[in-house]
Amino acid sequence: MKKTSVTQEVDLAISHHQIQVRSRDFDEDLCQWGEQNVEQGAVIHPGYITFDPIPDDAFGAWVKLTLCEKFEEDPLAQRRMVVPFDVIEPEKLELLSVPMSAMIELPLELRRYALYYEICEDEEVYYRMTFVPEHEPLQAMYLMDDDWGGEAGKPLREGRC
Repeated sequence: MKKTSVTQEVDLAISHHQIQVRSRDFDEDLCQWGEQNVEQGAVIHPGYITFDPIPDDAFGAWVKLTLCEKFEEDPLAQRRMVVPFDVIEPEKLELLSVPMSAMIELPLELRRYALYYEICEDEEVYYRMTFVPEHEPLQAMYLMDDDWGGEAGKPLREGRC
């Protein structure tokens, strides 16, 4: 992989409290939220992650996707977490919510990445998903305290919980 970062921006229609990134076929079982998933704002499965975008209702927002060697925080982030993300089938990489989907065009390889998810607010809400090749096993966790119960360093549970 090149040392420079590669980016993609998607104007995503978001609804049903979900932004999903996956590298495998749709699976209804992997979309199910348990009580703990709702509380932590994420459902984490290998190659299949669903995040809560926080705002209610249906809306459009920019999602900025980046592949790089090192994560850099967005100073406008209101929530930040990191989760392991497995690229299982690179040809099936997708970013989606209920009303629409977009193919992820970053040159992600068949491997595990640290996926950093940020909800940011400037004049409008936008989202950042940064993929960094994982070199050591990663614990899914919050990376900052936030107004929705996130606590820096608090682990996130994987699977439906």
